[in-house]
Amino acid sequence: MNTYKQQTLLAGIICLAFSLPCFGQAPPPNDDFSNRTLLIGNSVAFSGTLAGSTLEPQEPVGSLLKPYLEDSMSQSIWWTWTAPQTSLVTVEMIGASADGTVDDGFPLDGIAIYDTTNVFTPVEPVAEGDLDVSILCEAWTFSAIGGSNYQIQVLGSSSIAYQFLLMATNSPLILQPPLSVTVSFNASTLFSVVAEGYRPLSYQWQFGGTNLAGQTAPMLPLTNIETSQAGSYWVIITNAGGAVTSAPVVLAVSTSNTRPALTATNGEPGRFMLTLTGEVGRNYRIDSSVDLAGWTNEDSFPRYPYSFISDPQFQNDNSLFTSIVFNTNGASTFAISNSAAAKFLRASQYQPANEICINNLREIRFAKSLWVRDYEEGYIYADYLPDRGLTPQGSNLASYFPQSALPCCPVDQAQMFQTSYITGECQNTPQCEVVLTHVLEEPQH
Repeated sequence: MNTYKQQTLLAGIICLAFSLPCFGQAPPPNDDFSNRTLLIGNSVAFSGTLAGSTLEPQEPVGSLLKPYLEDSMSQSIWWTWTAPQTSLVTVEMIGASADGTVDDGFPLDGIAIYDTTNVFTPVEPVAEGDLDVSILCEAWTFSAIGGSNYQIQVLGSSSIAYQFLLMATNSPLILQPPLSVTVSFNASTLFSVVAEGYRPLSYQWQFGGTNLAGQTAPMLPLTNIETSQAGSYWVIITNAGGAVTSAPVVLAVSTSNTRPALTATNGEPGRFMLTLTGEVGRNYRIDSSVDLAGWTNEDSFPRYPYSFISDPQFQNDNSLFTSIVFNTNGASTFAISNSAAAKFLRASQYQPANEICINNLREIRFAKSLWVRDYEEGYIYADYLPDRGLTPQGSNLASYFPQSALPCCPVDQAQMFQTSYITGECQNTPQCEVVLTHVLEEPQH
């Protein structure tokens, strides 16, 4: 989710992708409001791009987006949807072909939803926000009235292709479910869930059908894991509209610790493809060497699941890349660039320096992701859009932890969150202040 403002030189003509459409670029069919695309149903996926689109006179810009998009906004596309019944509606951005923000944190594009059939009169959106792929499960919610017509506008100045999912329900929605994991005996792990719906949302984690005492947060940390903890876990999420239960996920406690294997597969231009075979749900480290004597971490893989970090301007930011890959299946395929000198690769089990501290860092990273979501969606009051420069404090994050208890590094003599960890800016990985080798290297699953 990787390009920024570009100029394309073609046949001696410079085409500015963020001003008027290029010569020969056909506008999308839903360019004009009168030709907006019809959406039908309680759950409907839709997609579009601003490439080739135009801006009609007097098109609206929401008050939240206006300070950021008004000067540069030159394009828009439209959809229309009629609510089948009265309910809460969530529109989630489920994909984007590139990052939609520039390096100063300002968005190129935004989305606005209007409760009207005439957007060319003074009107404010019922939901609006910038399109930012760095936000975990970015979504916008509004209360819809059955039979009412809603107009959805994507506006801005890029040619990014976006994918969305509209869901109308009063019950909670699970946007990102927990994932099964495999760990060694005495290791640590973190289950997490991202949900949306009428607030407040309540959580209850279960193990084998039994409530886990005190585990009523959107994440479930497990430390010093024993074989008796292996089995199925799930979370029940409730709100005023109902309840939903996540699909069971499995915690496997491995005693064999099977060694992984790497094999080469068919590649693609500029990339060398590899298949890693090992235990499902395991984290593995990939190392490289030019002489089979000295080995270094192969930092080629995104630490965050955002495609913007493949943009060249982020290539020197080592905090965004890692040598750790998560084996989602028995055999996972991944790629590295083949532009470097010839080298050997190997895979090994990921062994954190301190299991408990690393799990605390996982919790902090996930809490930061939830805080940014709530900040963006307006559940946390703000008079400006969030950007990657925001730095949440422990007090901002406490409510996302089990029993609102902030963790601390096991070897911190003060046993305090403030002396143990640096939360860092939104896009940065939290850090342990006590022991420099306590580093969170794995990607966010």
